[in-house]
Amino acid sequence: MTIDMEKLWINCVKENKDSIALVNLVRRYQPMINNMRSQYYINGYDINDWYQDALLVCYQTCNVFDGNSGSKFGSFFKLKFKNYIIDNIRHENAQKRKANIGAQSLDLMPIEEQRDIGAVENCGRLVIQYQIQEIVSDFSDIELVSFQFLLGKISKKDACKKAKCDLQRIELAINRAKTKLKSRRALFDLS
Repeated sequence: MTIDMEKLWINCVKENKDSIALVNLVRRYQPMINNMRSQYYINGYDINDWYQDALLVCYQTCNVFDGNSGSKFGSFFKLKFKNYIIDNIRHENAQKRKANIGAQSLDLMPIEEQRDIGAVENCGRLVIQYQIQEIVSDFSDIELVSFQFLLGKISKKDACKKAKCDLQRIELAINRAKTKLKSRRALFDLS
């Protein structure tokens, strides 16, 4: 293909909005487009998106290209296409940062607003988990097994097997575990 054919296609696009000439130009620069595609990543873009954008940028380039100044169309198209892709990447990254614009520290928020977004509840769960761990650390081995019964994880029969004791000892351990839990009941009142 000659440079004259490229000039003809550019003029056809510029003057007649000729889509066939536009497609031929994009095909001519397909290796450059594929190279850009391998250099830059745009989330959600497939090969069709890249060629669609290449058609758009090629059309815009044809409309502003002046071959009389000595510049080459290929270099100009490559520069415009690269800038277009970089702008898309910047736009995508700016969208990701939008969430940070209105963000503020939970420490600076009133408690009522923290409850609205669920922050206090999550903190409360962590406090409760810590407190349960603290209470359970005071349990004997048999009381830990009986606590599993209280949580509904195992039956009394399984608790007896696990603790290697009779039903009466498990009943006593269940009562001791309940007493220890009740003595720390105030810890669970977060309201």
